[in-house]
Amino acid sequence: MRLLTIGVGTKGAEISSLLHKKGVKVNRIPLFRCYAILNDIEHVGRVKLNERNKFYLPKNSDVTGVINEIMSRYEIHEGAMLITSVSEEDVNVTVELSRKLREILDDPVMVLCVLSLKDVDSGELRNRIRRLKEFSDYLILTREESVNGCVEALNVLARVGEIDLKRRIAGEVVVDTSDLFNALTRDGFTVLGQSKRSVPIFKFFMKRSQLLALRTQRMVEMVKDAVRNLSFDGDIESAKSSLIVFAGNPDEITMDGLFASISFVEGLNEDMVVRYGDYPIPKARFVSVVVLFSGLRKIKFD
Repeated sequence: MRLLTIGVGTKGAEISSLLHKKGVKVNRIPLFRCYAILNDIEHVGRVKLNERNKFYLPKNSDVTGVINEIMSRYEIHEGAMLITSVSEEDVNVTVELSRKLREILDDPVMVLCVLSLKDVDSGELRNRIRRLKEFSDYLILTREESVNGCVEALNVLARVGEIDLKRRIAGEVVVDTSDLFNALTRDGFTVLGQSKRSVPIFKFFMKRSQLLALRTQRMVEMVKDAVRNLSFDGDIESAKSSLIVFAGNPDEITMDGLFASISFVEGLNEDMVVRYGDYPIPKARFVSVVVLFSGLRKIKFD
């Protein structure tokens, strides 16, 4: 899934730069097409992106020119993701960008909002979140301290629907872009959880049945770990849908583990629609999982 990725403000630009550096590539093509929009000239110079992909936008300026320049690149996108902090100026710019992009694009426009609970009272924070939700198709929330985990999760989700021409191997359960967008709901907000484990190269003195059990156990433990470490605290019982995606060495991903993981997530909310799949990466020395919950209505502030 190729995403037009625009970081707004200092925090959004930092994450866009991080995705430019560490974002996944398939067939040598980056899946995140990264840009940054800032209102501070010094910050423009610090952001580690291609010079043509950084834009200075003075406060209260029209975003149309920046959008026209980005869209003139004629890149292929399957969606857009705007990354912003919860500061008033960044939210205002993001709302305008989202509003105009939705007029231009047939593809969905997502917002990844990095929440800092400092210096903003809960009432104003809720108002800004509500505005971002109103003018975007999907809203993903993450705390500042969860950003690195969120980037890892996005790297797994971005692989969804992509075909590696060299490896040409299908997963146990194929998951594509439509599964991801169907899992995301326009009502409420979305949170992500992820977990990653290294896998040993050699496994001596184990029978096949033991090895299968070990792999299944690991997958379930990873899903539980992902659920314990969500990008933001929300009431999972209010979620309308969920998506489980495993990625990594296909030998370490089992159908038993996948179905056991589904059963665990379904047990958290029996009314939730659970979608699932995996993305095999031959010879990988790791297994990752992302658990997405969407349609949450209640935000939990510490």
